[in-house]
Amino acid sequence: MRKKIIPFLALAAVCLVVAWYWYNKPREGVAGKDTELSVSAALLYEDYNADETAANKKFLNKVIEVKGTVDGIIRNGNDAVLMLGVQPGGAGISCFFSPASALGSNHVKKGMEIVVKGKCTGFNMDVNLTDCIIIL
Repeated sequence: MRKKIIPFLALAAVCLVVAWYWYNKPREGVAGKDTELSVSAALLYEDYNADETAANKKFLNKVIEVKGTVDGIIRNGNDAVLMLGVQPGGAGISCFFSPASALGSNHVKKGMEIVVKGKCTGFNMDVNLTDCIIIL
């Protein structure tokens, strides 16, 4: 009986160490990654609005640079969302910054034209970019 418990406990300990490592692993951002595509906010939104499946094949999980006009900034605790508006109804590109200090909102104002680099995570009323940084 004892011979069966020791390998089980060793395996459980290894699993706990691996789980702890993955849980505490630092988040990998896009700053050091190469840009795969550059696109305007209007074209990115139009591609997703016209054919989400085709747009996913082109943009999903890729690091892209998006040029657009700032429509607004929403702060939520330590995170921030910068909106690049392309539609009169407010739909556009949601750029998620975590932590919010990565946004550097002291110089970003509504109406400015900027370039944001982030990872495209798909379409949910807006096109979503995560781990964003400002290029210009």
